Amino acid sequence: MSAQDLKLQPKSKVTVTVSSRGFEFDYLDDHWQLDRNINLDTRFLDDFDDSCVDDIRETLVYFAENNSAPHTRNISDNLKLYLKESGATTFSELGLLTFKGRLAKNREYKLSVVRGFIRQMRYLSLDSSIEDSVYEVMDKWRLSGNDKGAAVLSLDPLTGPFSDIEFEAIASQSAHKYAEGKITSLQYALILLFKATGRRPEQIATLKVKDVVFSVKYTTKKIYVIKIPRIKQRRNKFRSTFKDFGLIDDAGKVITKHIKEHIVKVEQDLGRKLTRAQKNKLPLFIDSSCLQALIDTPKGMLTKVLDTELLHMTSNNMSSMLVKAVNKLKITSERTGERIHISPYRFRYTLGTRAARAGSGTLTIATLLDHGSTQNTGIYIENVPEFALEISKIMNQSLMVYASAFAGRVVKDEDEANKGNPKATRIPCHEKDCDIGSCGTNSFCTDYAPVACYLCPKFRPWSDAPHHLVLQWLMEEREHLKETLGDMTIVAINDRAIIAVCQVIKLCKEYNENA
Repeated sequence: MSAQDLKLQPKSKVTVTVSSRGFEFDYLDDHWQLDRNINLDTRFLDDFDDSCVDDIRETLVYFAENNSAPHTRNISDNLKLYLKESGATTFSELGLLTFKGRLAKNREYKLSVVRGFIRQMRYLSLDSSIEDSVYEVMDKWRLSGNDKGAAVLSLDPLTGPFSDIEFEAIASQSAHKYAEGKITSLQYALILLFKATGRRPEQIATLKVKDVVFSVKYTTKKIYVIKIPRIKQRRNKFRSTFKDFGLIDDAGKVITKHIKEHIVKVEQDLGRKLTRAQKNKLPLFIDSSCLQALIDTPKGMLTKVLDTELLHMTSNNMSSMLVKAVNKLKITSERTGERIHISPYRFRYTLGTRAARAGSGTLTIATLLDHGSTQNTGIYIENVPEFALEISKIMNQSLMVYASAFAGRVVKDEDEANKGNPKATRIPCHEKDCDIGSCGTNSFCTDYAPVACYLCPKFRPWSDAPHHLVLQWLMEEREHLKETLGDMTIVAINDRAIIAVCQVIKLCKEYNENA
């Protein structure tokens, strides 16, 4: 009997299981609630062939039970992409080769996710529908990882690290607005936490009152320490591991004031006093939509509910609250001439960038940003410290120059470029061993590619090409000229191209988001 047939039967406890975060779900339902943030739509599973659909569903259940909800959602998204791009309804050699052929090099990591899923099917003995040739083909592949650090490297004025002026404006304006009573203790505490720790929204959202302590553990003098839950460790349960982070005295006092006000408000809403243990277990930032449920919770069950993640904000709501708080500061970016664009990850990028510029190594930055390894911190060390100030100077040139630097048009990929200009010439960047776009004309050209291309109205950059590698190469060349010649007139010869590449990176991101 297939999963589709079982759906017609009355629900049984046999089909109910528990996610790694303790949420029950029926794996024959169309939606699986894996944690408070993620409700997984699994209707796509029915598009797989009857010969393998049950095995694929059971393998996805394994990931839901044993891995984080975001990881399970990522697998789900890439299985959907496999169905869409390959046109296959089973895991076959032809289907995987077709899927691989339709992915640009910088998107091959998506195939890696599917490959890992198929290997797990074999490990679980759920691969009876998969031919041995599929594994033989997959084992030969060396796939590229996903590109990391494009926003950091390009110092994108909307998504990359804040400039020094922007970052300092957030610090001073938030202090002034708080002193004037124009932002609350909650809002100021939130801004200070993101600004000081650079942590992900989910980590801030899972904080509880008891995580903020006044301690002498690390110094002879008492300091404020916040115990921040770790979230990107394999098979971690909710709030199972922590990393301590020291706070300056002023920030600790603001957060402590928020805690006092927070407890008073919750007790008023509940209409009763909380025990000391219950106060400690309150979310530092509670989901107000859950307050009624908390009010309705029997007194004897209150402590048990407070142990769970049910009353904590979702990551999206946490991000929205931060954006609203900083928007109240009404800060204008000197780089765009418009209201500063806010996202939680910009604080994270800024913390890593400033640490690198101060001379910190990859291990220090990994510790500062709570990475499990140094694998993803190299972007700060290898690229940003060396070039950050230079790119800032270039990007701070006239906004008119910035706006007019790139004159071409972003296209999805080479196929789209060929529709407008059959057999369009492919534009390579030999120095970084990558292709970055197509030429929109067949006319003879003697300009120096790819530098001149970014300034040419005929250029058709591909939206999924690694343009940040071109930026890295241009900045390396600029630094070389500075060291060998010292003549800034010559050093600045490619500055407009650098500005154009930065704009292409930004436009490609917007293109892919709207696709």
